[in-house]
Amino acid sequence: MSSGRIHLFAALIALAPGFAAYAQQNTDDGWQLNSDSEQNSAQQQDDWGWEDDDWGIEETSATLPLHGFAELALGRRTDASPYHDALSLGDTRLRLETSYQWQEINFEAKAEGRYDAVLSDWQGRIRELSAQFSLGQQFDIKAGRQILTWGTGDYLFLNDLFPKDWQSFFAGREDEYLKAPSDAVKASGYFDWFNLDLVYSPEFDSDNYISGDYFSFFNPWAGGVIAPQPGFNAQQPSGDEWALRLFRNIEGKELALYAYDGYYKSPEALSPEGIPTFSALQAVGASIRMTLGSGLFNAEISRHRSKDDPTGDNPRIPNSQWRVLLGYEQELVTRLTGSVQFYLEHTQEHSALVANSPFVDWEAEQNRVVLTNRLTWRNRQDNLTLSFFGFYSPTDDDGYLRPALDYRVDDNWSMSAGMNLFFGKDEHSFFGQFKDNNNLYGRIRYSF
Repeated sequence: MSSGRIHLFAALIALAPGFAAYAQQNTDDGWQLNSDSEQNSAQQQDDWGWEDDDWGIEETSATLPLHGFAELALGRRTDASPYHDALSLGDTRLRLETSYQWQEINFEAKAEGRYDAVLSDWQGRIRELSAQFSLGQQFDIKAGRQILTWGTGDYLFLNDLFPKDWQSFFAGREDEYLKAPSDAVKASGYFDWFNLDLVYSPEFDSDNYISGDYFSFFNPWAGGVIAPQPGFNAQQPSGDEWALRLFRNIEGKELALYAYDGYYKSPEALSPEGIPTFSALQAVGASIRMTLGSGLFNAEISRHRSKDDPTGDNPRIPNSQWRVLLGYEQELVTRLTGSVQFYLEHTQEHSALVANSPFVDWEAEQNRVVLTNRLTWRNRQDNLTLSFFGFYSPTDDDGYLRPALDYRVDDNWSMSAGMNLFFGKDEHSFFGQFKDNNNLYGRIRYSF
């Protein structure tokens, strides 16, 4: 474990001596990160309309409460792949969750063991190991491994620059796995004119990016679609990350400003030696969410500044971008909700990129547009949910479809099924590169 993470967890352990042995036993480098997510933007709201962080203090219990679930998940490719076997998902998973109150500090722990039949590998993962407490009347602190999220997008992330798990997302695991944990300290402050969240990660936490072990992808430097076995490991930067959000609710309008200093979350750059890596990134942005007519409107903007290539003439490093999102959601008929989003990526210094690129025909358009649509229907008993989410890019002529079904049998048993379908005219486009990875999946879960 690096010195940055040692210092972070040492601070966490110091809060409660009785917690030290547990934390030390479960935070070594052998554990792997997984993801956590909300299914839609409404699940990200707190009392100010953003996130639901419960800072309430419960009475100390003599025994630790234990919850969790056991799950079996299987997935299969719809077509023969030249790169992988037919099995796209094969998880046998056990999750355990507990919490503990020591004086005015609340500890949370979530851990799981999983056998991955795709990789023929046993894996243990800590999903959360954190302590949260208040400093006076205006500050809350949460330290340790935790899920971090903000912004207004539905599956589109402009100012949410916390780690994601794209391999789980494309394989058909539960939506909560889209967002991966961070090892961080989060300070939240509440004031008359504004509220703030300040997040510090002593060591960079990357996405669980597409690396070839589960899914093939397009690599221009290799000249086409590849799937290295085992999946490649990108060169990690040795740096920390900062993220800031200022937010306020004004007459029902949820306003926020964002800032980030760190690195691109997926390895979109190449080192001088030709090794995939993460280039430095700064971002600033803003968002608004408000009622409009009979629905909910949201807008978000972000500027991503590429610190390692400000002039845009190095094809091995991503260019700076402006990103814009407009969204609207409303109930269409009883129990049927619909939403749409318009998303724009504007690449700056595009002419310099094209002038210096060794593969001009494969470079993205200066303005990339993505349209999304979500439909969600729930039955009267609220135990059956049918949903559809679609991405379509008119500029790239490609897309990604996610039909799904979720059925809750009773308080313990639930089942889910769905598909991940990619299409595209060109194999070098964002969604088109994954068209050999189409799959269907099913999951059955017992919760306790």
